[in-house]
Amino acid sequence: MKRYGFILLAGVIGISQIRAEGPEAVEVRGPAYSLETTKSTLYWEGSKPGGGHHGTVEVITGVLNTSENSLVGGTFEIDMSTIRNDDVQNEGMRNRLVDHLKSEDFFYVEKYPSAHFTISGVSPYAGSKEDISATHMITGDLTIRGNTHQISFPAEVNMNGEMVSARSGKIRLDRTQWEVNHMSKSIFAEFRDNFIDDQMIVKLDLQFRVN
Repeated sequence: MKRYGFILLAGVIGISQIRAEGPEAVEVRGPAYSLETTKSTLYWEGSKPGGGHHGTVEVITGVLNTSENSLVGGTFEIDMSTIRNDDVQNEGMRNRLVDHLKSEDFFYVEKYPSAHFTISGVSPYAGSKEDISATHMITGDLTIRGNTHQISFPAEVNMNGEMVSARSGKIRLDRTQWEVNHMSKSIFAEFRDNFIDDQMIVKLDLQFRVN
């Protein structure tokens, strides 16, 4: 199955490296973990009145930083050229949909082939569990189409020896913040009932192995 991806901004992180988090800095005293691409998936969903579509994009590189057996930072890259649709059965229609998603109307993959996410903060999660058993609140900068905005979402993070798994529930994003404006009723009032929802949903299921 194909997956999503966000730009790797850091390679292997040494024990002595310092990462900024708000006004203070967090000393990285633990090992770094690299993304297991064949075991990682990013799912997407888009909707409109009467229906919608879903699929995956490949996550191609990533690293998590730890300190004293806790997650403190990281980053991962999404290869936007690997957008896949999983619900349209007709091959020709599916290919046209994927080509449209890659076009300037949506993610403009020719100009912006990658998206990326960089963690800026990690804290314990105490909210409602929703569709996952969340353990942490993750905050970071998401870059799509050259636009960067901060987002936060709960995630279930498990550290088990050589492996770290990170799984989110549904992360709801306003696509217009990243200039994905095609058929947005909030941007183009004339669409009335013939529009695509501004809200898009992504879900992460990522696996990392110690370096």
